[in-house]
Amino acid sequence: MLRDLSSDEVAALLQKIGIIFKRHGKEDIYGGYFRGKVRTVIVPRNKKSIPKGTLASIFRQAGITRKEAEKLFHEEKIH
Repeated sequence: MLRDLSSDEVAALLQKIGIIFKRHGKEDIYGGYFRGKVRTVIVPRNKKSIPKGTLASIFRQAGITRKEAEKLFHEEKIH
C-alpha cells in the first residue's frame, strides 16, 4: 500500500505513464495523454509526504487506480 509519497515520487510515477511537468506555481502542473484522454494533474509542491486524500485525487486526475500506482511504484508496466 502506498503511503507517504513525496512530490518527487509522485512526479516519477506520472512520468512513467507519459504525464510530464508543464509549469510551476503554488502547485506543480503536469499534463499529457493517457488512455486516450488529455490529463492535467496538479501536485503539491515540495511536499515530503502527500496526504492520502490528495494522493487519491492525483491518481483520479491521472486516470490510474491506487493498485496501478502501486505497480508503477514497484516498476511493473501498466496499459
